[in-house]
Amino acid sequence: MNRKIYIIGWLMALCVIGFGCSKSAIDPYDRVSNDFPRMVVSGKVSNESGEALSGIYVAVYGVRDEQEADILTYNYAITDAAGEYMIIRYRGREVPMEVTVVATDSTNVYKQQSLSAQVSYDTVYVNGIQEPYNAFVTADFILTK
Repeated sequence: MNRKIYIIGWLMALCVIGFGCSKSAIDPYDRVSNDFPRMVVSGKVSNESGEALSGIYVAVYGVRDEQEADILTYNYAITDAAGEYMIIRYRGREVPMEVTVVATDSTNVYKQQSLSAQVSYDTVYVNGIQEPYNAFVTADFILTK
């Protein structure tokens, strides 16, 4: 028993001095860690002529609570001058295979568009089993008048 405690002590010491022991590699759902799995939704919005559209509101649904407040870059984004956007949110425990992404022009020049986008994952090993971790979604829009 003392030998086991001795070995555990050495392993903990190695973690503390910087040899790493990432909590996420042990348990990706550990709510104490700052390394939660994320969902990254990104893409580009343009018009039928291929021109980038800036100022378009893009939101992700299917992963957020109905009562969840809108938070910029967490569950919605506004396209930049290049028409690009990125939303980064915590994935939680769910492992969706697709999400709904909606692009809305607040000036009402272009029609709102909704896409069902596929979700892909990177993986981590938990207790020797490969588990999905970070989720990635690409949703490009071509808006019409």
